[in-house]
Amino acid sequence: MNIFTKIKQKNNFTNMEQVVADYILKYPQEVIDKDIKSLSQSCYVSTSTIYRFLDKLELQGLSELKVLISSQYKEYQYEQENIDYNYPFKKYDTHYQIAAKMSQLYDQTVAATKNLIDLEELLKVVQQIDKANRITIFPSVGNIYAAENFQHNMKDIGIHVDVETIPYLQYMSAVPLTKDDLAIVISYANRGTAMGDIVKELKRQNVPIVLISSTLPNDLFSYATYHLFFCSYEDTWNKIASFATKISLQYLLDTLYACYFNRHYDDNIEFKRKYKKTL
Repeated sequence: MNIFTKIKQKNNFTNMEQVVADYILKYPQEVIDKDIKSLSQSCYVSTSTIYRFLDKLELQGLSELKVLISSQYKEYQYEQENIDYNYPFKKYDTHYQIAAKMSQLYDQTVAATKNLIDLEELLKVVQQIDKANRITIFPSVGNIYAAENFQHNMKDIGIHVDVETIPYLQYMSAVPLTKDDLAIVISYANRGTAMGDIVKELKRQNVPIVLISSTLPNDLFSYATYHLFFCSYEDTWNKIASFATKISLQYLLDTLYACYFNRHYDDNIEFKRKYKKTL
C-alpha cells in the first residue's frame, strides 16, 4: 500500500500521532531532510510519539519512511490531481472533453486503487485462491457483473468459481462451506442487511473470508480474514454513476486473476490453447 494512502487510512492514531500524520501529508519533502529530533520539534510532539507513529505503520524506523516517501510521492500526487469523481464532466462539455475526462477518471481511479493495495495481503489472497477446494463470491447487487466476469476468467483456465447473487441463496450457499474453502465478499459499504448475516455464518464455519470493500468503516471489517479496498472517492448517493467504483473493482479482480494465472503460467497457457474453441 502506498505509504501516503496508508497514513490517510489509519484510524487508530492518538491525537499527537495524528499531528505527525498531518505534517507528513502536508510537508513530505521536508520530512526527508529531518531526523527524529527535528521532526518531533516541527510537529511539537515528543520523540517517543514519532517512534509509536512509525510502529503503528509497521516501519523499522524513520529511514524506511523517508525511502517510501521518496519512491511513492509521485504516485500519490497523481492520485490527488483535481478530478470530480461524482461529476467528472459538466453539462456543456463537448464529446471530446467528456472522452478526455473519462480517460482521466479511469487513470486516476486505477492509480488510487493501486495505492490501496497491500502487496503482502494480495499475495495471501492469491495463495488462498490457489489452495481452496471451493471458491464462492458473494457480491452486493451493484457488483454482480464484475464478479461474474472474474468467474468467467477463472473458468477459462479450468477453475470453478460460484457467484451467488440472491440474498437468500447467498446465505444458504454459505452454510456448507468449510475452512478448506474460500469466500470472497464484495460490498462497497455494507448498505444492505443480508451481508452481515452471511459473513457471520461464514465466520462461524471458519471459512477464510476475502472482503473487498471501500475504506469507509463498516461492520464487515471485523469478520474479514483478508481485506482489499475499492477506491473510495465517490459519494454513496450524489453522483452521475458509479464509474470509479466499477473501474476500481474491475481492476482489483483482474489483478487477482492475473496474479493467480501467473502462479501456473505455463499450465494455464496450455489449458487455454488446448480448449480454445473456434467460433
